Amino acid sequence: MSIGLFHTRLNVTNSLLGAPVLTLDLLVDTVNKKVSGVASIFQSTYPPLNFRARVWGEYSEAKLIPEAENHIILTLEGSPSGPTSQIAQTFGLQGILGADWASGFASYKYFAQDHWTAVTHAAVSQAPALRQEQTEHPYHPHLPLYAVAVQQAQASGDLAQLKSVVSQGEQQLASSGALRSALEQLHAEIARLEAR
Repeated sequence: MSIGLFHTRLNVTNSLLGAPVLTLDLLVDTVNKKVSGVASIFQSTYPPLNFRARVWGEYSEAKLIPEAENHIILTLEGSPSGPTSQIAQTFGLQGILGADWASGFASYKYFAQDHWTAVTHAAVSQAPALRQEQTEHPYHPHLPLYAVAVQQAQASGDLAQLKSVVSQGEQQLASSGALRSALEQLHAEIARLEAR
């Protein structure tokens, strides 16, 4: 087990088709034996569910059998806004995990759709890591779109203003294939206006 802080993602579910799947995205503080993070529950069957809560809690290490490895005894509480808010608790979990935080069993409850639901003895497994889409540019600034300026230039018939706006758009959006076709349409509009 890591010392200090580490991140782990866990799925908690039973084997029933359509059963809710709890995903715990946790930051573990091994020095203080504290845990915090986010709990998300998704269920695609009726009634559909998309529950989310901020969670916090603690854990301890114990040997359940003298010859066996240590186990983690995890207790979590949760609410929509965190431990210091005045909003009532909407989530609770008790679990026993392996020392590697990758397997075990847990029981949890959550408050959604005006009632508490309890899930008992669900299997805990390592959740797949979140994948970020790989793109050409790691940073995508918000680019202004020039629709209003183009519409105003078209309405006024000011060809110089329309060319200026299109030029600015070309400079900022030249790398985007989807927007190239829009720019080509604007060039066609400029040509049409010049032909008048």
